[in-house]
Amino acid sequence: VLCDAHGISLRVIPTKYPSGGAKQLTQILTGKQVPHGGRSSDIGVLMQNVGTAYAIKRAVIDGEPLTERVVTLTGEAVSRPGNVWARLGTPVRHLLNDAGFCASAEPMVIMGGPLMGFTLPGLDVPVVKITNCLLAPSASEMGEPQEEKGCIRCSACADACPADLLPQQLYWFSKGQQHDKATAHNLADCIECGACAWVCPSNIPLVQYFRQEKAEISAIRQEEQRAAEAKARFEARQARLEREKAARAERHKKAAVQPAAKDQDAINAALARVRDKQRDAAQPIVIQSGAKPDNSEAIAAREARKADARA
Repeated sequence: VLCDAHGISLRVIPTKYPSGGAKQLTQILTGKQVPHGGRSSDIGVLMQNVGTAYAIKRAVIDGEPLTERVVTLTGEAVSRPGNVWARLGTPVRHLLNDAGFCASAEPMVIMGGPLMGFTLPGLDVPVVKITNCLLAPSASEMGEPQEEKGCIRCSACADACPADLLPQQLYWFSKGQQHDKATAHNLADCIECGACAWVCPSNIPLVQYFRQEKAEISAIRQEEQRAAEAKARFEARQARLEREKAARAERHKKAAVQPAAKDQDAINAALARVRDKQRDAAQPIVIQSGAKPDNSEAIAAREARKADARA
């Protein structure tokens, strides 16, 4: 029906893990390989899963925000497994209880599949956009944890890697914190499918090492970016201060060579006052015969000072 109505071509591919990955599916369908560190869009392919396409349709056509998603509830500890529509933010405990979860003394719940998922620290974790599956296995279903042994370089992990990486080398680089070498060996291309850890005869949790190494590399790059931004801000501030200093020096230089108009007006006014005083001093003082000077103000001031002193 979809092919006739919308020009959609359907292809069935072998059910082989992890053929559902974006890069692996692109190579299977088109025969093109996504370059290291790139995306499928770099080779002209847009890869979207069904859930994303449906969410885009609801947002663009129906005008509905992404507030819920389909979550698979499975595992032997769940009596009523199935797929449910769960609102984002719903506690995991609520979904599991609704599916008949039989919690043990130390319940283990995995978000994601048995190979690519990770164990939740508690059941009060909310459902988020990447919560596609909640696996609640029993103690017998997961088996007893095996002791990690040393790498024997059997290359079984390299044979199982769908991204054509060298997990044994990435393991040594991650364990030795050789971040540059891990990056050079395309650690970022690891899809964390868990195939290498599954076939490892030494029971080495390779995916855990790779995830931790990716997080450390990301933290280092973020710190380097913050340091570069801080250096750029400091250099910009220093350049601004130098420009302001040069501008002030130029203004002072111009002011020393050519006084401003208001300064010249003040100088002219001072010179005029000096000339007036000189002109007044040059005029003779004429005292008429028989005239007495009026010293009444000086006498009154002297009497007032005496009165203040006696008081």
